[in-house]
Amino acid sequence: MTFVMGQTSWNKGKKYSAKHKGRPLSKEHKEALKVPRKGAGIYGRTETHKEITRKGIKMAYDNGTKMGFRLKKFIRKGSEINTWKGGITPINEKIRKSVEYKLWRQAIFEKDNFTCIWCGKRGGDLEVDHIKPFALFPELRFAIDNGRTLCKECHGKTFKNWMDYV
Repeated sequence: MTFVMGQTSWNKGKKYSAKHKGRPLSKEHKEALKVPRKGAGIYGRTETHKEITRKGIKMAYDNGTKMGFRLKKFIRKGSEINTWKGGITPINEKIRKSVEYKLWRQAIFEKDNFTCIWCGKRGGDLEVDHIKPFALFPELRFAIDNGRTLCKECHGKTFKNWMDYV
């Protein structure tokens, strides 16, 4: 049943529920409610200190994660992963994450005034493109005149014929 404007509510005039029977809580009772129950864990009262239960699932109490000790055996690290290459980072990735490369990108953006030099789009998804390829000309990787600003669409249209450089 929905409420209609002007209708009186069902509990109008009632002071307390049947549980309180119209009596306010005593001072001792209020103080007792402030003290936490002994043995109450995150999910309620625990039977032992080593495990807690939640909806019938036993979980480790001090494992430091929320996944539980049964799932820990499925976590793989390092050489257990089939794509592991021995902890080496390719030189290409090291260069592209270096401070010098980030400064070079910023200089190219500022040189072209944050505008795509082909379509004139300003801002948005801008990328820095090497005019002469990054891999073939290591001496020109950080040269300001070897870079240009392109938007994502124009950068996808660039075709570099590698045979011209070889």
